Amino acid sequence: MHDDPRHRTAFQTPALMVFLANVGFAFKGVFAKLALATGMTVGGVLMLRILLAMPLYWLVVRLLPDGQRTGWRDWRDTLLIGTLFTVATIADFMAIDHLGAGLSRMLLFTYPLLVQALTAMRERRAPTRRELLVFALAYLGLIMLFAPKGFGGHLGRSEWIGIACGATAAGSYALFLVLGQDLSKRVGGARLTAMMNTTTFLVFVLYGLFWADSEDWNLPVEGVGWIAIMVVVATVVPFLLLFEGIRHTGAGRASLIALSGPAVTLLAAWWILGEEIAPIQALGFALVVAAMGLLHWHPRRGAHRTRPGPADSRHALTRSGTDAPGTKGHREPAGTGA
Repeated sequence: MHDDPRHRTAFQTPALMVFLANVGFAFKGVFAKLALATGMTVGGVLMLRILLAMPLYWLVVRLLPDGQRTGWRDWRDTLLIGTLFTVATIADFMAIDHLGAGLSRMLLFTYPLLVQALTAMRERRAPTRRELLVFALAYLGLIMLFAPKGFGGHLGRSEWIGIACGATAAGSYALFLVLGQDLSKRVGGARLTAMMNTTTFLVFVLYGLFWADSEDWNLPVEGVGWIAIMVVVATVVPFLLLFEGIRHTGAGRASLIALSGPAVTLLAAWWILGEEIAPIQALGFALVVAAMGLLHWHPRRGAHRTRPGPADSRHALTRSGTDAPGTKGHREPAGTGA
């Protein structure tokens, strides 16, 4: 049975799509750093990115009809909850600017821990032993990632700002996921992603009209090119691949495949941007990835699981960003949002 070509196609191709999607998402920070290196500001990068990405997300909704309808109540809730999504997006790019693509990615990568903690608070229960172990491993890994030796002897003001922004991004995105669960079920993951990006677009329209300074409008051709590549290669195309891959693999398996994302980011940041990683940071990276794997891994029990259908994939996504998904009752691969 394992050599059946039909069995191989059903598993390997969707799994490859999920993997390629996470590779694409992993390059978001790299492309952002390349755009910033051309003289663009974080505000300029964010304005241009959302301007190019928002209509493409709605095109995806048209290409992947889910039968859902959007009413005034849905848009009202999107505008309210979307504030958290916008904060997460802004904080994530500020962390990329101050910390680099690799370390900022690792901070955002821990958001499922916060989702788990918020879920426990919401359910008024104490964390399980497994959850406590995951927290201990992940945050020990983060301490190693930001150990003084990793920054040549000290953490400067810019690094502390980056850490604060990365933590804010992870916290805001986690809170957005927890509060947005009901909305995601009502409108579907792909449509919610488009709606959230529309909310962010409106925020940046106001920013561009009233608060942007002249430097934010500095849009060199090279920088615009990197943003365009980021929108297509590291945002919209991966979103399509992820959505289609989850239809066959399920969100649980996809979340484990998503563990490859940070490794790709760190390697790309080292190879393309010249970002260095010390041995103690490599150990910290391994601990964080191991913690996320433990959080998402659920040993199979009993009968063989049924193949997920379209309904599973429709509610498995909520845009971003960002990578390792999965909590009880809310399992969606990240990297599609912030």
